[in-house]
Amino acid sequence: YLLTYLLTYVTYVTLRYLRYVTYLRYVTLRYVTLRYVTLRYVTLRYVTLRYVTLRYVTLRYVTLRYVTLRYVTLRYVTLRYVTLRYVTYVRTYVRTYRTYVRTYVRTLRYVTLRYVTLRYVTLRYVTLRYVTLRYVTLRYVRTYVRTYVRTYVRTYVRTYVRTYVRTYVT
Repeated sequence: YLLTYLLTYVTYVTLRYLRYVTYLRYVTLRYVTLRYVTLRYVTLRYVTLRYVTLRYVTLRYVTLRYVTLRYVTLRYVTLRYVTLRYVTYVRTYVRTYRTYVRTYVRTLRYVTLRYVTLRYVTLRYVTLRYVTLRYVTLRYVRTYVRTYVRTYVRTYVRTYVRTYVRTYVT
């Protein structure tokens, strides 16, 4: 609880060699720099990270739930055995005048990423829910899995009729 209080109300925090932190809830981190930090068996819930810089960070046995990341920069982080589950995005668009139907589906379920490295990556307005990170290490790799389903239906009918009647009387 003391750590939670400190992380909530202190800015410009530097954490080094922090291990075995068990539980953090409702924590807001701003302008925080983490260097050479190892987190093990950590559970983060309802955490908001803003303007955070992570360098040389190793995460092991970490569970993130209901986490919102804004303007976060990750540098030299290694992710190993990462599992993403139940990430779906569905967008539908319907217009009535010219029958226009658009369906956009993005699904990502049960995807496992191993030995993925990210450097100088900026994440903005990203929401992670029910994500489990285990044996994590980050470098040079961008991995994404997307499934797109798009349906376009257009109906356009024009009826053009002209009638000319001319009568000449002489």
